[in-house]
Amino acid sequence: MSTDKPLLEVENLHKHFGSIRALDGMDLRVNEQEILGLVGDNGAGKSTLIKCLVGYHQPDAGELDWKGERVNFQNPDEALDAGIRVVYQDIGLADTISVARNLFIGSEPTKNGRLDMKKMHREAEKVLDDIGLKSLSDPTLPVENLSGGEQQSVKIGRALYFDADLLVLDEPLRALSVKEGEKVLRTLKRTKEQGVSMIYITHNIFHAYEVADRFQLIDNGHNAGEFEKDELDGPQQLVESLKYVAGGGDLEDADEPGPVEEETDVADSAS
Repeated sequence: MSTDKPLLEVENLHKHFGSIRALDGMDLRVNEQEILGLVGDNGAGKSTLIKCLVGYHQPDAGELDWKGERVNFQNPDEALDAGIRVVYQDIGLADTISVARNLFIGSEPTKNGRLDMKKMHREAEKVLDDIGLKSLSDPTLPVENLSGGEQQSVKIGRALYFDADLLVLDEPLRALSVKEGEKVLRTLKRTKEQGVSMIYITHNIFHAYEVADRFQLIDNGHNAGEFEKDELDGPQQLVESLKYVAGGGDLEDADEPGPVEEETDVADSAS
């Protein structure tokens, strides 16, 4: 269950690329054991925000607090050491080697100067069990033999094994079938039960709605609205809010996000 204790807090973050304002006073908060759905259109600033959080970009202004302390990650390795891991949809696994090797890639255990395959297999089985991936019982299988949902779950399991406190998930269900997407969502719920917080970046509100505790809309590099899930009537309310701010509206000036329409594929066309 999520708490009200902040794990990550971002205040008034700015990032310019020449005359382009990628982030313009962005605020963000992620609580302990919480899944935050970060939703916005193409070019809204989601990717730039994450790159600033993990030290890939240095913000021009703003403050970042991690576990109650002011930080300024100079590179992604510093963020990784602090417990922040980004899980990308399209990168992160080596197809031709085993699930076990992928879980430990770059940090393989050794024994007498050789890879400790027994330990890798033993630990891999535990990781797969921890994330509830019951469909995959053989960690010696090459990753290329796994389904898309299983591969995404392996990435999440690897982050969990190496003591991530915050996972940043970049479109985790993109290009997955409904069945495979359900596998990943189950993994996310199981991962949250392990005490891990997550930022779920997506353009598809309906995907994030399944698992997120709270939602934040981002538009033109700033916070365009925050919603507690239990305050919403359903995902369509978020869709209408996103359409409203994308059209230039300000939710602070609106009594309601607008009438609910039958057409919902805006969630699939907005990123």
